[in-house]
Amino acid sequence: MDASTMTTEASRPRTHGVVDTRGLLCPYPFIQAKLALESLPHGTTVEILTDSEATATSSIPILAERNGYTFTVTERGGVWRLLVTKP
Repeated sequence: MDASTMTTEASRPRTHGVVDTRGLLCPYPFIQAKLALESLPHGTTVEILTDSEATATSSIPILAERNGYTFTVTERGGVWRLLVTKP
């Protein structure tokens, strides 16, 4: 393993799991994400995958902000990846 690989691996957040809600219709992506976040241990991150723009850009960010979680959202090919960390 070279130094660039180690840096890349070290920069990745440690996730406590993946919640894949692709293909689910509203409100199920939000419900599954909410349940995962409620059970998330403090200081850990969960990865949420969704193909619902409303879930990725509104529902989950609002939930995260109201609960003091930090999050990032990226989109690629119609799939949003949210990394949400519980403080």
